[in-house]
Amino acid sequence: MFKSLNLRTKFLISMGLVVLMSLSLVIAILSMNSVEMAKTLAYQVAEETARNNSNFIQAELEASMDTVRTLSYTFQEVALTKGTKREVLNNILINVLKDNPKFFGAWTLWEPNALDGKDSEYINKPGYDGTGRFIPYWSRLNGQPHLEPLVNYSIKGAGEYYLIPRETKRETIMEPYYYPVAGKDVLLTSVVVPLVVNNTFVGVVGVDITLDTIQKVVSEIRPLEIGYARLLSNQGKYVAHNEADKIGKTMQNLQGKEAVRLGESYTTTRNGVYEIYLPISVGRTSAPWSMVVGIPVEEILSKANSIRDFAIVIGVIALIIMGFVIYQVASSITNRYLMAEIRERSQIEEKALRFASIVESTDDGIIGMDPNGIILDWNRGAERIFGYLEREIVGKSIMKLIPQDKQCEFDEILCNILSQSLPMTHYETISQRKDGQLINVYYTVSPIKDHFGKIVGASNIIKDVTAERKLEKEMIRMDQMALVGEMAASIGHEVRNPMTTVRGFLQLLGEQKNTDKYSEYIPLMISELDRANAIISEFLSISRTKTTEFARQNLNDIIECILPLIQAEATSEEKLIKVELTAIPDLFLDHKEIRQVILNLTRNGLEAMDIGGCLTIRTFLNEQNVVLAIQDEGEGISPEVIDRLGTPFLTTKDKGTGLGLAVCFGIAARHNAKITAQTGKQGTTFLMKFALKQSDS
Repeated sequence: MFKSLNLRTKFLISMGLVVLMSLSLVIAILSMNSVEMAKTLAYQVAEETARNNSNFIQAELEASMDTVRTLSYTFQEVALTKGTKREVLNNILINVLKDNPKFFGAWTLWEPNALDGKDSEYINKPGYDGTGRFIPYWSRLNGQPHLEPLVNYSIKGAGEYYLIPRETKRETIMEPYYYPVAGKDVLLTSVVVPLVVNNTFVGVVGVDITLDTIQKVVSEIRPLEIGYARLLSNQGKYVAHNEADKIGKTMQNLQGKEAVRLGESYTTTRNGVYEIYLPISVGRTSAPWSMVVGIPVEEILSKANSIRDFAIVIGVIALIIMGFVIYQVASSITNRYLMAEIRERSQIEEKALRFASIVESTDDGIIGMDPNGIILDWNRGAERIFGYLEREIVGKSIMKLIPQDKQCEFDEILCNILSQSLPMTHYETISQRKDGQLINVYYTVSPIKDHFGKIVGASNIIKDVTAERKLEKEMIRMDQMALVGEMAASIGHEVRNPMTTVRGFLQLLGEQKNTDKYSEYIPLMISELDRANAIISEFLSISRTKTTEFARQNLNDIIECILPLIQAEATSEEKLIKVELTAIPDLFLDHKEIRQVILNLTRNGLEAMDIGGCLTIRTFLNEQNVVLAIQDEGEGISPEVIDRLGTPFLTTKDKGTGLGLAVCFGIAARHNAKITAQTGKQGTTFLMKFALKQSDS
């Protein structure tokens, strides 16, 4: 559709797209930069706010810890003096409470009789429980100091304000907890220091701070007037929160909770809010708290979005102005030079399309590759030769088409072509199809150069000559068989007559008396004459002039007829025979010749196996063929030999004549059948395929 537009319209569309893309790119970059700048600024503000306020909270808690630490030193000194101690310590606690309005309570708890040994004198008196231990708790009640005995101090969980520092012997800031004061539960935290006299733990002293006091401080923190601050205890409980109903509850962010517990800095963006966690450590405690500052990302980006919207408005105005200018310019570009250039480009495109059509229609494979041998182009001819579709092979190495033993050779050729810029023509080698089949091919490899003359790859034109090579081998084999047949026909009769005469006289000589000294040689000579006669028979079998007597019969019947003979031979060699015959139609066969083929192939299979091996004889239908398959468990046939199977005098056996398979191939040819071999390390299978159509005719 675009081609049918006139030049001015094409120019307008092209320039309009360029301007639109340019403006869009500028707006996008401006928008991204403004967003990043806004984020960076907000993150810096959040971090600075968190750091400043964590330092403030840390200083407040440190001041409280210093007060309690001073109390511990004072109490330890009082414990070492004589006189009334309990009244002195109570007065000190009252004064601390009066001098520090931020403290809700001040208290101490001593081990039994650890202070003055007089616990029994104070049982159930004001400020004491039934133990008489020194456990005063001074709190603010209606603005005045109020005395109660500490409670639940020996109960696990409720008494952790005492049990934890007694166990750890360390300064402690308690997790937020509820403590009953004048019958009302108060949510607070405690700063506690252990009391040690003469290296012996004697009790604890502490002050309480209500979470309301801390909440007032933290709730006033508002970074950028849109954010919030929170204070977390070591176990992830909210000491202060911008939502008051969350105070005392545990946070849900498991990663953040773990970072708080370990006293590590941590940042996250959740539910559209950027949060930064900074640890707060107080005194010699082992459980740091954490200050959290959060800023909504949407609010961060609001100013950046305003900048983006302004840029879009400016861009639209600029686009309208540029569109008008482009329209005026396009109207004036109508000269013949531009039209000539367009016609030239059109001709080039047509030529390229025509060339591509030629490449796709040729039977030869054409492959384009880069200097590293990676396939870039793949025509239909290559698909036909190698079996790979274009989408399967493009992007893969050319070595995928080269057998392992030929890869170094091809790699060297490719390197020479790319380095010397000289083509390699009609290089014959072996390639490998997708299905693993090896094929004979001609390669013509040429360098590909860009317009600067630099080599940027190579083209490879492949011609499949597998069929030609098979035909050549078959013609050579047939010529050799014809020659042997002519020799057999010419000399067979002349050689057999003298041999028959010699054999007859040897038999007569063996029947004579006084031949004992020759008795062991005469049978040997007769056996060798019989062997020579068998070789001549094989010669005559190869002869093309031999008459073949065809009759309709079943291949399975022939196999079953000679099976006892085959089994007897296998048994004598301590080997096994396995027969798998399926129902097959009758064929026009020469019974004697097919019998000879089966005996030759089974004998070869038995000789190829070690003791205990199993030879399998099968018949089956495959498409339009009746197939005879004889499979051994030998070591297989080497590639050098398998290509020449059926050639007269070719043998791998010490006493072989090389005529057995040649005879089989000749018989197969007279029956319009084909013999093929499949070999590997697990053995060899010979397949003789009889065409049903040819047999019926």
